[in-house]
Amino acid sequence: MKFRNIFFGFLRTWLLIAIFCSSSLYAGTNMILMLQNYQYTAADYPPYFLREEPLGTGNFIKVLDDQNAFQFRTYDLSSEADLALYEAEVEPILTEWSEQIGLLGSNAELSKQFSGLMKMYVDESLHSLTPKEIHIATYEGKIEAVSYVGSTEGQAPKIDLLIANPRTLSDNQTVLPKGAGSSLLNDMALRYKEEGVEKIQLRSVNDEYYLDRGWQAVPEPEGACGGDG
Repeated sequence: MKFRNIFFGFLRTWLLIAIFCSSSLYAGTNMILMLQNYQYTAADYPPYFLREEPLGTGNFIKVLDDQNAFQFRTYDLSSEADLALYEAEVEPILTEWSEQIGLLGSNAELSKQFSGLMKMYVDESLHSLTPKEIHIATYEGKIEAVSYVGSTEGQAPKIDLLIANPRTLSDNQTVLPKGAGSSLLNDMALRYKEEGVEKIQLRSVNDEYYLDRGWQAVPEPEGACGGDG
């Protein structure tokens, strides 16, 4: 039984490596955000919807929702109570997102793929002594974004995955609220800053998005994922 557990743990690890290094879906960049001068607040990332302009132009306009806001919650996976809540409240949502069909656009497809990957991350974390956390953003009681914070390096928490409801990322989606991922990331940054954390890390597949918001790109080491060196 012990050998079987080791074997499947080894297999899962190599599957993660294969997804990250061999799949074009995860050709990303390591990013860091220095928190000392971080000034954003919740008001910078309100929920919004897209509305199609009249006259059938095919263009969309952003409509802010000033009457509601995203709510946030953290699950400490080292806590049996929080783990049970995660399994009851969050895991079914990740399963639903990972099985979405009829999505349009690369961002929606990425979110779908990463939803399944996050479940694998959580399964792996249950065999680790390092505390892991799940953060969520909800809108009107429904989960719209989820993040997984894995390993830390000193005072630099690493956000291994950050995903939004793939349906909100589908091209021309006008029904569901948007902005949950940005709002969740902002909430995490502010809380870490209050705790005295110097910087946070993530791996981005959309560099320009983060560069425009003050993140810095970290040069890739040579030889990463089978490269030169």
